[in-house]
Amino acid sequence: MSEQEMQYTAKDLAASLDVTTSTLRRWAIALESAHYPFQRNEKGQRIYTKQDITTFEELKKLLGEKMTFADAIQKLTGHNKSMEKKPETEKIMNVTAEELEKLVSRAVKKAVKKEREKLFKQMKKQMKKQMKKELEKLKEKN
Repeated sequence: MSEQEMQYTAKDLAASLDVTTSTLRRWAIALESAHYPFQRNEKGQRIYTKQDITTFEELKKLLGEKMTFADAIQKLTGHNKSMEKKPETEKIMNVTAEELEKLVSRAVKKAVKKEREKLFKQMKKQMKKQMKKELEKLKEKN
């Protein structure tokens, strides 16, 4: 970047785009995850250029045209994130309703079983205590 090229802060850019700084940050993070390069200052903060402003204006326009956020990011960067190998934690996003229902059902059954076992242990402990008290009472009577 040349010394003469203008640099803008997040606050200024957000104001010019009529969005909040948190929206701008969310957009920037999404663009970065799709390999859009932002310049950073010595503190590691993003610094925005005219090109970045143009990119954000186009993103806002696409979103205003009811394009999905993911599609707009892909269109601007040419990077299709859904084609990347996803970590296991993200694979749940691609399950069908039926698969999700089965997963939830299994998880609930497992949790119920665990709680039931815990409850039975507590009951067994209480019953032993109660029986011990009853036996002591019987011994005292005899």
